Amino acid sequence: MKCWLAATMAVTAASLAATGACTSGSIGPPNLVDAGGSSSGSSGSSSGSGSSSSSSGGDGGAFSLPPLNPPTPDPNSLPNDSLVLSASGEVLALDGYNFPAVNPGDGVFADGWEVRFAHYIATFDKVSLWTDPDMVPTNQSMVGSLVAELDGPWAVDLHPPPNDAAWPYIDGKEAGERAVVFAVLANENKNGNMPFPTDGTRLAVGFSAVVATDGAMNVNLDQDALNYYQYMVQNSCTVLYVGQATWKGTAGECVAPGSGTGDSGANAGKGGEAEFTKLPQTVNFDLCFKGSTLGNLGAGDPETSWINCDNQDNDPAPGLGGEPHERGIAFVANNYTIGEVTFHTDHPFWESTKHDTPARFDQFAAQLVGASTDGGVPTVHLSDVKGVDYTGFKDNMGNILPWRTCDPNYQNPNGGSRFGQMNFDPVHVPFCTHDDPSTGLCDYYDFSKYDQSTQGHWNGADGLCYVQRHYPSPP
Repeated sequence: MKCWLAATMAVTAASLAATGACTSGSIGPPNLVDAGGSSSGSSGSSSGSGSSSSSSGGDGGAFSLPPLNPPTPDPNSLPNDSLVLSASGEVLALDGYNFPAVNPGDGVFADGWEVRFAHYIATFDKVSLWTDPDMVPTNQSMVGSLVAELDGPWAVDLHPPPNDAAWPYIDGKEAGERAVVFAVLANENKNGNMPFPTDGTRLAVGFSAVVATDGAMNVNLDQDALNYYQYMVQNSCTVLYVGQATWKGTAGECVAPGSGTGDSGANAGKGGEAEFTKLPQTVNFDLCFKGSTLGNLGAGDPETSWINCDNQDNDPAPGLGGEPHERGIAFVANNYTIGEVTFHTDHPFWESTKHDTPARFDQFAAQLVGASTDGGVPTVHLSDVKGVDYTGFKDNMGNILPWRTCDPNYQNPNGGSRFGQMNFDPVHVPFCTHDDPSTGLCDYYDFSKYDQSTQGHWNGADGLCYVQRHYPSPP
């Protein structure tokens, strides 16, 4: 395990705001630690498609990425009838998760963890438009012909900097959020550069997240974020979460660890078991999301694509077959249209593969039980949950991990018991066979990655898309 000092991100150089300490004095990103927690130099490859050796910092200089090309457009000269592309992690990527929730409906971790982000980095590519989003009302994956596509890739830190009030930052699609503009798509560049239709005709829209590559264009990464991005390239990460979680469950309905009566009585399911005295109360996290098996994917290759997304800008038109919004983009005349690639932070922590179920963190913290921390704050990696059975969670020492639910507004997504040993619900997704991740979910690593792969949306919360995974995974 490795300790770190979380930093608040800034586009210009900024001082680090310390949130943890290591007796070894180590600081900053795990540049020399691979995603599996070993002490080797790098396990990932940056030699795949889209890589650029000139940015590797091999001469001892700081790691860098190519700048935006073309550069961020002038906000006063955005062309009419164009698509202005932005990216956002919504307000939760900026402010994190309070416990308990401050306002009704705020995102919250059901088991009492307050979560803050230092970086939330992803690489986007291939924003695509097709004809006929409603081609098959019952099959969102079916679209017409490709008419426009803009290639990056673009490296974005979705945890906005403190100075996000100025361009290229703009108001996002949801209240209180900020988004960063990264490109403009001017016309149907795959259809003879024809102008986008402004007669109400909708075009299907989609985009991809790709394996980190040192050929990605830098949208808003400062040097601290660039160091983490180097780590992403070395470890073939698609998305990286860096931050800190602090348990505050007694501010809700939970009792102090070890003070209750276990799974019976008034404190049942409220965290009174002795097991919870073993969990650290503060945890740093460094979660490198990638498939347990990458298959043939290399740097810059699409790992997950989101196709034919719903779009709240089309409201009040109804969605098809229960979809939350109508599909696609309708361009307007004599103005530009803003499109937002939205990445939700909560998906990898869901207790179910059912969309929008409660988030939990105990299953990660439990993998630090018995781990050496050198007197500092321990760090959990996604690789620490490889081999962890999501049908019956145990801690790192093999002790049963019970449920605890601290959120007074918790809504049980499946009606199952929330007492005794914690287990997550895969719903329709099967357990894998013969250790083959293409057949199902083999462990909690696969489970969390599967939920993470659904986090891409268009234009905010319910811009749901068809999810196409390009790594070995169940559908």
